[in-house]
Amino acid sequence: MIDLPKTGPPPGLASAAAELEALLGWLIRLRWVAVVGVACFFEVARRVFPVTLALAPLYGTLVALAACNALWMTVLRRLEQPHGEGTARWVRALGRLVAPPVLEQAGADRATRDAALFANLQIAVDLVLLAALLHFAGGIENPFIVFFVFHVIIAAMLLSRLATYVHATLGLLLVSAVAFAEVSGVLRHWPLGGTWGPEGYRDVPLVSAQLFVLGAMLYLSAYMGTTIAGRMRRREHDNIVLSHELANKAEILERICNRLEESEEARSRYIRKVAHELRGPLGTIQTALKVVLSDILPPSARDMVGRAERRSGELAQVTQDLLALSRARDVAAEKALRAVPIAALVRELVEEQRPVATRADVTLELETSEPAREFRADPQGVEQLVRNLVANAIRYTPRGGRVTVRLAEVPAGVRLEVADTGIGIPEEALPHLFEEFYRADNARELAPDGSGLGLAIVEAVAGQHGGYVTVASELGRGTTFIVELPLEPVA
Repeated sequence: MIDLPKTGPPPGLASAAAELEALLGWLIRLRWVAVVGVACFFEVARRVFPVTLALAPLYGTLVALAACNALWMTVLRRLEQPHGEGTARWVRALGRLVAPPVLEQAGADRATRDAALFANLQIAVDLVLLAALLHFAGGIENPFIVFFVFHVIIAAMLLSRLATYVHATLGLLLVSAVAFAEVSGVLRHWPLGGTWGPEGYRDVPLVSAQLFVLGAMLYLSAYMGTTIAGRMRRREHDNIVLSHELANKAEILERICNRLEESEEARSRYIRKVAHELRGPLGTIQTALKVVLSDILPPSARDMVGRAERRSGELAQVTQDLLALSRARDVAAEKALRAVPIAALVRELVEEQRPVATRADVTLELETSEPAREFRADPQGVEQLVRNLVANAIRYTPRGGRVTVRLAEVPAGVRLEVADTGIGIPEEALPHLFEEFYRADNARELAPDGSGLGLAIVEAVAGQHGGYVTVASELGRGTTFIVELPLEPVA
C-alpha cells in the first residue's frame, strides 16, 4: 500500500492575510513617497507657477498625513504578530463585508479580516486628507482632483468589490461636500487662479459637470479595477490550488516509483537466486546425460536420453538468459563501465556466429568502422545485445537469405543495425516484441525452441546505457533492428 501525503489547505492560501499585510506595507511606503513628493511640488508650484497656495494649512494637512502614516506603521507591526481571540463581533461582521471573497477561503479568516479592516481605514483616512488638501489648494478648480481615482484603484487591488464602490462613493461625496460648501460659503474658497475665473467655483452647472466627470471616472475605475483584480485573484487562487495538487501528486508518484524500483530490485534478486540455484544442478544433469549418451545404449534409450539432454540444454539457456536480463535490469548494481572497442567486439561476435550462418545457408555480411570517439559501456551487456540480435536474425532467416550487420558513429554515439531478409514480424506482434517470453506465431513455427527473452535483454541493455531500440519489419520480407547507444552511458 502506498502512503498518501496528508492534504491540507494550500500553503499559498493559508498566507493570504500575510500577503494582504505585505501590500499594506507597500501602501505605507508609497504614502511616504507621496508626502515628500507633494511637499516638493508645493515648493516648486509657488515659485514657478502663477498660483497662490495656502501653505500653512496645506503643510498642516501633510503633517497629519505623515502622522497617520507613522501610526499605520505601528498598527501594521501589531497585525503581523500572532492574533488573539478577542475581536469584537461587530469587527468580525464588518470584516466579512470588506474582505475580498477569494481571501475568505484562506483558512486564516480573522487575520484576513483584520488586515482588510486596516486597509479600509487607511484608504478612508487618505480620502479625507486628500479632500482637505483639495480644499486648501483651489477646491474643484484643482486639476489634481483625479488623484481620487488612484485611491479607488488601490482599493480594488486590496479590497472587495463592495468596499471599492463604497470608497469611490466616499471620494465623490467628500469632493462634492467641499465644492458645495465653498459655493454656499460654509467653507472659504482658496483660489488657484489660472483658467478658472474668480467666481468659477460658484458656477453650479460647471461644478456639477466637474463632479459628474469625477464620479464617472471613480465608478468606472472601481468597475474596471475590481473586475481585473477579481480575475487575477481567482487565477492566483486556482494556480495555488493547482500547484498544491501537483505537488501532492508528484509526491505520490515519487513514492510509487520508489516502490516500483524496490519491487523490481526484489524481483531481480529473486530471479538471480533462482537462476543461480538452477544452473548448478542443470550443469550436473547435462554432464551426466552426455556421459550416458557416450556409452552404448539401445536406440530407444539413446533417443530418450538425447531428448532429455536437449531439453536440459534449453532450460540451461533459459537460466542464462534470465541471469542476463536480471543483470541488465538491476538498477542497484554498479556496472563496470570502461572503454570498449565496439567495432572489434561486433566483428568478433559476427565471426562467432558465421559457422551458424553457414550451416543455415545464410549469408552474413558486416559493415563496420571504429568510432573516432571513445565509447564507454558495460562490455558484458553490449556483448549480450549484439549476440542476441545477430543470432535471432540468422535463426529467423530461411535458407538462401542474407543478414547484414552495420556499425557506424552518429552524433549522439554509435548506431548498430542488424537487417535480415527473413520471415518478418506480424504487425500485431510488434507492440509485444520486447516482452519477456513473448514469441510471434510465425517465429514459433519456424523455430519451436527459444526462450523469448532475447529481445527483452536487448531492450534492457540499451536502456541500461541510456539508448533505445527501434524495429522496422515487413511480413515475409525481413526485419531491421536499430540500436543507438550514447558514447557515455546515462546514469
